[in-house]
Amino acid sequence: MAACIVCEGKLTLFGPRSGYTYYRCPRCATIQLFPMPDEADLARAYTTEYVAGKYKDEFAGPEWWRRVSRTYCASIVQVLRDHRVEGGVVDYGAGWGHLVETMIQNGFDASGVELSKDEVAYARRRGLPVTQGDLSVLKGQEGRLAAITMSAVFEHLVNHAAFLLTIHELLQDDGLFITMHPTAAIFNLLGNIVRLGDKTKELPDLAGSISAPWHTVLFSIEGTEQFISRHGFRLLEIRPAPQGRLGGFLGVIQISLEQVNRVGWRVFRTRWPLLTTHIFVFQKIRASLRPTFRPMRSASE
Repeated sequence: MAACIVCEGKLTLFGPRSGYTYYRCPRCATIQLFPMPDEADLARAYTTEYVAGKYKDEFAGPEWWRRVSRTYCASIVQVLRDHRVEGGVVDYGAGWGHLVETMIQNGFDASGVELSKDEVAYARRRGLPVTQGDLSVLKGQEGRLAAITMSAVFEHLVNHAAFLLTIHELLQDDGLFITMHPTAAIFNLLGNIVRLGDKTKELPDLAGSISAPWHTVLFSIEGTEQFISRHGFRLLEIRPAPQGRLGGFLGVIQISLEQVNRVGWRVFRTRWPLLTTHIFVFQKIRASLRPTFRPMRSASE
């Protein structure tokens, strides 16, 4: 039987999506694909479906994405400022380079790594230090980076454990791993409401959040801490991520939801279920990589 990648709990059906099946862990509330695609399967899916399909059309415009993502970029820069990060910062999954550019404009020694050749070419034309490839291009920088950032990347990974071990090696002692990614609670709620609780019905797209197979795992807040802490990190804080700025009617909804979420977060903190995305700040610990499980904490604690 399928087991949760976070806590090894027994998975229960969440629903089908585009020929794949999502399951949910009742123990840690994480939503995940099973079977999990391997890296080759995911690469083929990106080439034949993601790049060739509607997702490329939706996100192909770098200037459109610059406008949409400006709140995300500003929020991560604020984290770097608040934690007084000094030294090299790498944005993994840098895309068009907008976050790298924003970090540089705010005085950080930032660079990026991105798989897409087209997006890297755009960033390089604009003079941004973005390198094409995966984490292997950072070989030789072990123990040197002050921070690694990711924006909407963690949910796309296949081998999360190997990834975390690699960034642990790249970070200097007490270096920061900052990941902003969608979390499971709201999508569990909406997925069940839209289907009236019928888990055999096709899951809705939910604005691209239930996107098989490229969204392999929607970690819960608890699951995020458990999983990442197991690989040599400790959680420093959790922040609510802002909404993007799509514009039009959807943009109005985003701004309205952001205002509601500010109130909900202030009162309920991590128990508030309507936040689509959170920012997690982890710090590398120097000791062994043995599992460590601690109570959840939020930015106010």
